[in-house]
Amino acid sequence: MFLAIYRKMLGDLSDPKSLVAYLLGFLGVLFFLTLGFTNEIPDAVASLPLGEQELALLEVYAPLGWLFAVGIGLLVAGALFVALTLATEAERGTLDLVLSKPVSRWEVLLATFLANVTFLVGLGIASLLLAAVVLYQMGGFSTAALGGGVFGVFPAFFLYTLVIAAFINAVGMAASVLTRNRLQTAALTGVVPVLFFGLFVARVFPGSVYENYSLYLFDVSYHFGNVFTVIYEAVVGQIPTAVQPRFGFWMGVYEVPDDPSAVDGSLELVGYVDPIVSLGLCLFLTVGLLGVALVKFQRLDI
Repeated sequence: MFLAIYRKMLGDLSDPKSLVAYLLGFLGVLFFLTLGFTNEIPDAVASLPLGEQELALLEVYAPLGWLFAVGIGLLVAGALFVALTLATEAERGTLDLVLSKPVSRWEVLLATFLANVTFLVGLGIASLLLAAVVLYQMGGFSTAALGGGVFGVFPAFFLYTLVIAAFINAVGMAASVLTRNRLQTAALTGVVPVLFFGLFVARVFPGSVYENYSLYLFDVSYHFGNVFTVIYEAVVGQIPTAVQPRFGFWMGVYEVPDDPSAVDGSLELVGYVDPIVSLGLCLFLTVGLLGVALVKFQRLDI
């Protein structure tokens, strides 16, 4: 029964019309973002030594992938697609039919959660590959540069995507069980990408409001930046010094001086929150929200 529910939910998520609509929107935004990122690529980059090409590609690919491919884009997708499973089944009345059968409720919830995570991880990987293709075509890199500039960091991106997919789907599962309404589920889960984007803007905007009001405590983009940094260094190794200013600006994890080129050595971490603490908080909330969803789900009347 577990596998049957898993396959059924995965099938619901894989609706061709929904996927095409999402990917068309994704590609449109990706194209315009890439126009901005490619301004930072050196002229005639394909004529540079391979090592310099890989570094130049990594400098734009890592922030673009983190910010959009498995950042705002994936979080928005998570909020929209998670509402198509448990909450939609509850609205249609088919959830009551499933729960009336001799099947454990934890199996239903876990199978749905794993189907959502599987789907979102697959969507995230596809998004990362699309971002790489668009950067490669628009940036003028040689094919060999994809080795270190994209595929060298892909294991870190895969694990990061898994963590983020589990987190956003745990939020969605809790929302689904509490509301049993797909619009309310999408709205509640959508708070995550709203916080990601809103506090990202507050962080990069000049001024001291971000620090004075300790907005970093609620800044999803900053915590996710910390999570990515921890995973990157654990899987790939030390973040290259030339790339750290980009991580500092987009993710907020490093102190970026006025003239990054004048820095000799690695940048200092901002240190609002220890990166390990951000990772632990993300995992704790994922497990905690899934636990809340399970307890509430066990108590549902049918």
